[in-house]
Amino acid sequence: MEFKAARLDTPALIITSLVTVLLVGLTILFFALTPIGLIFSLVSVLIISLSYLLSPANYSIEGANLIIRKVIGKEIRINLNEIDSYAVVTDLSKLRVARTFGNGGLFGYYGAFSTAEYGPINFQLRSLKNVFIIKTKDNAYAISPAAVMRFEEILTSAVQGMKGKIDILAQAKPETIKYANPLILLLPALLFILTVVMILLVYSQLPERIAVHFDLQGNPDGWGSRTSYLISGIVPAAILTAISIIAFLIVRRATKKPNLPYYLITIFAVIQFFIAYVSFETYWVNKQGIHIIPFPYGFIIYFIAIVALLFVYYRKVKTSA
Repeated sequence: MEFKAARLDTPALIITSLVTVLLVGLTILFFALTPIGLIFSLVSVLIISLSYLLSPANYSIEGANLIIRKVIGKEIRINLNEIDSYAVVTDLSKLRVARTFGNGGLFGYYGAFSTAEYGPINFQLRSLKNVFIIKTKDNAYAISPAAVMRFEEILTSAVQGMKGKIDILAQAKPETIKYANPLILLLPALLFILTVVMILLVYSQLPERIAVHFDLQGNPDGWGSRTSYLISGIVPAAILTAISIIAFLIVRRATKKPNLPYYLITIFAVIQFFIAYVSFETYWVNKQGIHIIPFPYGFIIYFIAIVALLFVYYRKVKTSA
C-alpha cells in the first residue's frame, strides 16, 4: 500500500523559495565579479537539482518491508520485523533538533539529524508536522505521510501481525549533556577579521579597473571596478561566518557528541580560508600578472580537501548514531 508524502510545510516552502532566489542571484553576481563564477554557477544548479531529486516522494508497505522512495535515487527498505517502536510527533520543530549531515528545508528535510529527545534520526520528511518516527534495533527514521493516522493503523497492524507487538517510543529523560565549548567560535571570527584586514590592506594597491573573472586557462576574461573586489571578498566571508556560528549553536543544542560541532566549525573554517585565498589570489594576479597556484589546480585541491573533510564528518555522524 502506497502513502503519499505530505506537502512541503510553510518553513520548507519559504526556505526553498529563498535559497533558490539567493543562489540564482549570487550566481549572477559571482559570475560577473569573481574568478570562481562558472564553478559557483555549476554548484548552484547542482544544489537545487539534487535537493529536489533526493527528496522523499512516497512511502509504501509492501510485503515484509516499509519502503521510503525518493524522487530519484536509492530507496530505503526497512524490514517490518526490525521495527521495535514508534511515535507520532505532532510538531517536530518543538523538539531540540539539529541537522548533522542533511538537508534542512530545501525541498524537504532529509539525511542525518539529531534530537535530544529521541537521539540520532534519519529524516525523510517533507513536513515537520505529524511526523511518524520509527525505531529499529540499530536506527531510527522519521517520515511524513500525508495520511499519518491511516499510515499508523496499517503499519502497526502489519508489525503486530508479524511480531505480535510494537511499543510506543518514549522520549529520553533529561540528562546531563556535555555541550561543545563555544570558544571554538573564535576560529571563524578570527578568520573573518583576518580576511577583512587583508582585503582592506591590499585594496589601495589595486588599479581602478581589475580582472575579476578568468577562463579555465587562468586568462582574464572579465573586468570590473576596484570596488567589486571589496564586495566579492567581504560579503561571502561575512555570510559564511554568520552561517558557521548559527550552525554551531543549533547542532550544539541538540547533539550529545561535542566533537560534531567542533568538526563542523573546522569544515566552515576551511571554506573561509578558501574565500581569503581567492581574494588574495585576485589581488596577486592583478599586481603580479601570474596566479599563485596554476589555474585551476588551486580549485581542484580545495575541492578534494572539502570532499575529504565532508566524508570524515559523515563517518563521524554515522558512528555517533
